[in-house]
Amino acid sequence: MTAVLIVAFCILGSGLVIGLIVWAVQAEKKRVAGMRDFADGLGLEFFESGQNELLTRLGRFQLFNSGRGRVMRNLILGKTEIASIAIFDYRYTTGSGKNQSTHNQTVVSMESDSLDIPDFTMRPENVFDRVGSALGFQDIDFDDHPEFSKSFVLKGPDEAAIREFFDSTILDFFAAKKGICFEATKGMFIYYRAAKPQSADGLRNYLEEGYSTYQAFVERLSR
Repeated sequence: MTAVLIVAFCILGSGLVIGLIVWAVQAEKKRVAGMRDFADGLGLEFFESGQNELLTRLGRFQLFNSGRGRVMRNLILGKTEIASIAIFDYRYTTGSGKNQSTHNQTVVSMESDSLDIPDFTMRPENVFDRVGSALGFQDIDFDDHPEFSKSFVLKGPDEAAIREFFDSTILDFFAAKKGICFEATKGMFIYYRAAKPQSADGLRNYLEEGYSTYQAFVERLSR
């Protein structure tokens, strides 16, 4: 009887695993179809396998130099005479064995010659960052903007240029965007949240967040 129960549980377990795999595959197919429809609705290009040319240009950012098995998928690309904006899924793996982790996120990137901005990285701050800051590790804080400073770790090679660029308006803009990760260099930036990929229904808001950042930078450069 015990042997029969073990076999039954094994069969049920295998069926559950197969069912979950089938569900995940179907859900991903539905999501990709939704992304394609979203791109078509806005008159944008869609590349399910990504684009190596863009991935190469993004190599200047830390995100695209982390881990291994780096893959871009489901690229939505729009270009105008003044800017190029992209939104895509990105996956990479870190660690090995029991410590192996696969990271998935949806990334917005924007390129424009008008983005004459300093190099910097920005990500949500945690308790370990506060300890590191106390030990002297770089985290550019602004005494007159504590809300921003307690929310983000801000770093870059030219602290003076970053402090000059991050005026009160830019600090207020980012302070309202909790949980984002951001990297910037002259002519280009990326914007993402370190979480699961965005749903097809959430793409419009995500894309608008990236574009609003571009507008905020352009306005900052005009001040």
